[in-house]
Amino acid sequence: MDKHRDFIEQNKVIFYIIFAILFSYVIYNLSDVLDVAGQFLGLFKPLFIAIVIAFIANIPMRHFEIWLAKLQKKIGKTHFSKGTLRALAITITFLLALLIVIIFSSIVVPRIAESIYLIMNNLDSYITRLTNFINKWATKFHTNYRISRSEVSRLFTTANISGVLSTLLGWFSDDSSNVSTVVNSVGSTFVTAITAFFMSLYLLSNKERHIAQLRKLVLYIFGKDLSVKLFQNSGEANRYFNSFISGQVLEAAIFMLETYVVMRIFAFPFPELIASAAFIFAFIPMFGGFFTFVIGIVLTAAAKSSSTILFAIIFICLQQFEGNFVYPKIVGRSVGISGLFVLLGLTVFGGLFGFIGVLLAVPLTALIYAWVARFVNSRLKERKIKIKNNKVYENETVIYDPEDDKNKKMISETKNQA
Repeated sequence: MDKHRDFIEQNKVIFYIIFAILFSYVIYNLSDVLDVAGQFLGLFKPLFIAIVIAFIANIPMRHFEIWLAKLQKKIGKTHFSKGTLRALAITITFLLALLIVIIFSSIVVPRIAESIYLIMNNLDSYITRLTNFINKWATKFHTNYRISRSEVSRLFTTANISGVLSTLLGWFSDDSSNVSTVVNSVGSTFVTAITAFFMSLYLLSNKERHIAQLRKLVLYIFGKDLSVKLFQNSGEANRYFNSFISGQVLEAAIFMLETYVVMRIFAFPFPELIASAAFIFAFIPMFGGFFTFVIGIVLTAAAKSSSTILFAIIFICLQQFEGNFVYPKIVGRSVGISGLFVLLGLTVFGGLFGFIGVLLAVPLTALIYAWVARFVNSRLKERKIKIKNNKVYENETVIYDPEDDKNKKMISETKNQA
């Protein structure tokens, strides 16, 4: 290591010249460089997909592995090696994922397609019912507001409801053209998908070994001090994303099931469609429940206006139960940050990365908040400065007290008045 440093020190000027030449070439040929970099990174596409699959699959696999080890200890008759337990956990995880896909595609998707097809065929009558519902309640509240059918129709046209429904129907329908499109799409990426799947199996089965290899590489490149900081930050990021993804997926699935059961019990229209919307929007913090509520209200008012108020009351009660009892127990406070930072994260990451940014806004914001807080607190600690009870201390001595400022201001105002 010392020899390398001595060599760099002796040839520092040469390295600076080479860096300047390379930097200039990159700047003047930026588009070509980005194309080559994109093509090069594209070669690793199966690996990137495999890492994502392995990261998500590792969450339930870890629980299955622990459960199998406890079950083996409880039975006591058979003894499987750690590798065998890992293989069984991986098999259960992917079989469960396959079962969910089969159930969703064979039961839920056709019902959603049927609901969308029904809405499209009866859109005109739904607009009329929705108009009558709004005017009816406007009369009950003794307001002068009235809305015409043409205004509601124009609102639907502006929002491109027909286009959205046609797109959704194309996704969920099972006609031959759609199937052929899917087959062609799958065929074009079949090798990538299979390669990524088997790579994810290797990553999961030997995850400790691969993590150790990666840490060795990081230590070799960045040295001890920087590597330790990278390990700490990456471990913290892993905890945030693990806790958020595992808890949020389970919470969204429970909320979807609750919504579907309640809608079936009270015979509300489009239960599969609204329950699916509840699952999707549950990943959007703060506003997800509101989006589901608006969709449910509009569909219920259009298809069965007599049940609209009942739907609103029951959905609000269901959401309160979900937010106050289910969500805290499942997701917990592991990524708990204030509403201000959640809203800021949604705005920033949603603007940068779209829908994916909205989904990942909460763990990313919580992680950045933790990093910034740790950095600021460590710097203040080095300066022996701390804030306690809204007072600023340096070396345990109060250097700023807002109450003193208030008292001084009050005394000054009293003297001026006198």
